[in-house]
Amino acid sequence: MRLTSAQCGMHGLLGRLLPMGMPRDQSLADRIRDGHAFLVRISRVDLGYDPEAWHEHLCATNAGGYRWSNKHLGFPRQIASALANPDWQAAVASLRNEQDAEQTAAGDGIPPSGIAAPEQ
Repeated sequence: MRLTSAQCGMHGLLGRLLPMGMPRDQSLADRIRDGHAFLVRISRVDLGYDPEAWHEHLCATNAGGYRWSNKHLGFPRQIASALANPDWQAAVASLRNEQDAEQTAAGDGIPPSGIAAPEQ
């Protein structure tokens, strides 16, 4: 199976194991995190862990050769499957919580929601 870099990144974001070069013992959350980081690196935008937004962006820009060989046409079905998977949802929720905690700790004390806690 030949895939472009963007297609590999999308498979990672969806938590799928690829037959080449992906550690077999990697957790679902780690596969999703790595897929996200790879997509950010090759596209120079960060659309979070939203596979539908990533698919739309990659289709529009063809970043990382996403549309090569029309393999991108199969992603909407794979995205729907991932979004319906409770394990995928839990892994993404955990990753978002980690990301929020890191941003709050590194920043100005204002959580990513943009709503500061009331002063006491």
